[in-house]
Amino acid sequence: MKAAVVTSPGHLEIQEVSRPEPGPYEALVKIEACGLCGTTDRHIVEGCQAHHPADWYPAILGHESLGRVIAVGTEVRKFRIGDRVTRPVAIWPGQQRDGLFSAWGGFAEYGIVREGDLPGGPASDYNTARQHIVPEFLSLEDAVLAISVSEVASWMTKLGDLSGKSVAIGGAGFAACVMAQCAKAAGAKAIIGVARRPEAFARLQQNGVTDVVRFGPESAASIRELLSSPGADWFLDAAGNQQVFETGLTWLRPGGHAAIYGAPEGFAYRLPLGAVGGDFSVHYLAPTDDTYFQQACKDIKDQKIDPSLLRSHVWDSLEDLPHALAEQKSGHVLKGLVRISGD
Repeated sequence: MKAAVVTSPGHLEIQEVSRPEPGPYEALVKIEACGLCGTTDRHIVEGCQAHHPADWYPAILGHESLGRVIAVGTEVRKFRIGDRVTRPVAIWPGQQRDGLFSAWGGFAEYGIVREGDLPGGPASDYNTARQHIVPEFLSLEDAVLAISVSEVASWMTKLGDLSGKSVAIGGAGFAACVMAQCAKAAGAKAIIGVARRPEAFARLQQNGVTDVVRFGPESAASIRELLSSPGADWFLDAAGNQQVFETGLTWLRPGGHAAIYGAPEGFAYRLPLGAVGGDFSVHYLAPTDDTYFQQACKDIKDQKIDPSLLRSHVWDSLEDLPHALAEQKSGHVLKGLVRISGD
């Protein structure tokens, strides 16, 4: 089968590799498409992904895959032939085969899903918990997008009731746009998008922000003026950047709340207590996409989330992946998927 192999940091090739052979608790999947992640995939290719060790190369890339089950092991109960499923992997994470490591391995023609916690079988882990059966009411493109939406939307539910609240979002990428759609659906009274580049303003407005502000030293004053108040109830950090985090804290009203979604390089923030006036709290919230996926699918069906505003690119074959990565690095991609096989 064909697969996208990061041979070494900075080098990606489409290679012929051996097809995975499912065990008794596994199902074989013909992968139809895989979403392109704006951080994890790019960082693995560049050799700087914190959870992918430096010696785990060559590795098959991709963790937002989706496909149809074509064979099931003797002990499988959860999956049936014909099911569309999420996150099939060419090589199970933490394992290697034929000299290849796993960077999940969704950019491949075939993968496996696994059923955990059956008598005598493997225990469930991070990966089995995220391998779901996709409801048939979603298209291929929307089902791939639901994988990423479930992560951000599950995070948003942890903020609590946003009805009547004011929200300032730092960032203009995919996560920021999902946050804006979720805040709008939750009844936030004001959703202010804060971005560096003017070309991002229209994208944020399409996804539900009520106002946009240019990021910089004057952004706090602009937010206070727009809200006619001392600041926003919530600052949502969708950028994973120390400067955005520090500046975003100044957007809060006294007693306001900051919530961290993005993680900076090194996974550490400095908290500038002396630079922020008034009381405030900072929340680090972990997504629960493993339990939220079906709800994310329903949110898309019920039009609480509009996937057409979040998906900017669809590439037609696995051979397009190097070009897709280059476009992503240039900043032109909000969210895209690569078709591998299927409809």
